[in-house]
Amino acid sequence: MTEHKLAQQYREYWDKGAAVYDEIVDAEFATDKYEQWNAILSNLLSGKKNLNILDVGTGPGFFGVLLSRMGHQVTAIDSSPEMVARAHKNAQKYNCDIKIIKTDIIEYKPEDTFDIIISRNVTWFLYNPVAAYQNWYEMLNDGGQAIIFDANWNLFLSDPQEAELFRKAKEEAIEQGYLPYREEKDIEEGDQLALTLPLTYVRRPGWDSEMLRSIGFNKTHVHQGFDTELYTPGEQVLNRHRPMFAIVAEK
Repeated sequence: MTEHKLAQQYREYWDKGAAVYDEIVDAEFATDKYEQWNAILSNLLSGKKNLNILDVGTGPGFFGVLLSRMGHQVTAIDSSPEMVARAHKNAQKYNCDIKIIKTDIIEYKPEDTFDIIISRNVTWFLYNPVAAYQNWYEMLNDGGQAIIFDANWNLFLSDPQEAELFRKAKEEAIEQGYLPYREEKDIEEGDQLALTLPLTYVRRPGWDSEMLRSIGFNKTHVHQGFDTELYTPGEQVLNRHRPMFAIVAEK
């Protein structure tokens, strides 16, 4: 597989945002969001310990640290050098033994297989999600699971009805004091990059569930309704038409 022609732009976009997302992760560690995510993941993992887990698109390493502190063996990967640097920093800060690798997250081919492959707000940015899901299937042990947290973040860019809903929600959120994480020029750049990506044009998680089953996953289950408590009031308004979901796909 050859690297996507825009892969360098994708990496640079996340490099520029690494400091911002590191601040977000710092806040998650310091607030009740940490315990909320701990409860969500513990529930999905059925309380199992010492699992071999691959954290895909780890960013500053929030899931990697959380899962390591839960007693699991964690490998964390990301294509952004700046994100990887911050993941190393957070692993060291929280005294976690995490294997952190800078790599193309679609082309990554490990020697080991995993019990769990997990990602948070990553799959929307995959330039070839089908190849990624096929690769994840091959990397899982029998009975292993892919756990995919995401949302229809960018459907408003391709669907006029969704665009109008999001426009109104954003206006209301800003009126209530919501402040975007990134500068407007970075948001616009992200929107332009999203237009080059296939999952901007499909409605999820239905697309994912169908694709995962066609690849060979035996079971898929979608969890929703867990994200409201994770948001500030302004974020709740902003994201009311694009709720987060968690897809659990079992091999």
